[in-house]
Amino acid sequence: MARVGFISKNPPLEIYIHTDDPGNIPHFHIRDYVRSGRSGNEFHTCIQFNSNKYFHHDGKEDVLNSSQRKELVEFLRSNYRGRKGYTNWNKLVDDWNDNNSNMNLEEDINMPDYTTIDNN
Repeated sequence: MARVGFISKNPPLEIYIHTDDPGNIPHFHIRDYVRSGRSGNEFHTCIQFNSNKYFHHDGKEDVLNSSQRKELVEFLRSNYRGRKGYTNWNKLVDDWNDNNSNMNLEEDINMPDYTTIDNN
């Protein structure tokens, strides 16, 4: 697992890349950090890199509300750990490529508009 950071405060939502993810659709995970794996009722979803669509699969079928989507976009556009010109989006792309060799992304891939995410 490669954690990039957090959005939201209640609950804190962790954004990360799953190492050797079996899905052949490039995506990142967002989950409830506090309750992950403890209750079975925690928030967990996946979002595609190539489009503003979810990548739902077993146990990862939640959706972000409008406030969370706005936080996600702000987070992804922000500099990763203060590194000027290197955003959290860049970090996610690099982490996907470093940890999932079956399906690499172009390093300069544009971030989709995640203020709206297709649930289909």
